[in-house]
Amino acid sequence: MHNAHQTKSLKELVNRFLETSPFQKQLTAAMVRAAWHTTMPKVVCDRTEKLYVHHNKIFLKITSAPLRHELKCNKDRILMMLHQTMSHTLLQDVIFL
Repeated sequence: MHNAHQTKSLKELVNRFLETSPFQKQLTAAMVRAAWHTTMPKVVCDRTEKLYVHHNKIFLKITSAPLRHELKCNKDRILMMLHQTMSHTLLQDVIFL
C-alpha cells in the first residue's frame, strides 16, 4: 500500500539530490554551459571565450565588441531563453566581462 506523501516523481528526487549535493555548483555550471551552447547561435558560441556562474549570475567574455553590445541589449531575452532550457536553475543576471 503506497502512501501519497511517500510517492515522489523521479524528477522531484533528482532535483532534491541536486539541491543538497556538494557538487551543485559544478552541476549548475555544466548545465548553464550546455544551455548556452544549445540556446545561442553558433556565431555567439564561437565568440564566447569564457563562461562561468557565480551567485546565480552568468559571466560571459565575448570576443567581439559589436556582438557583446548586441547581447547586452538583449539580456532579459537571454535570461528568459536560458530559464526555458534549464528547468530548475534560477539565473538572476548576465554580466559581460
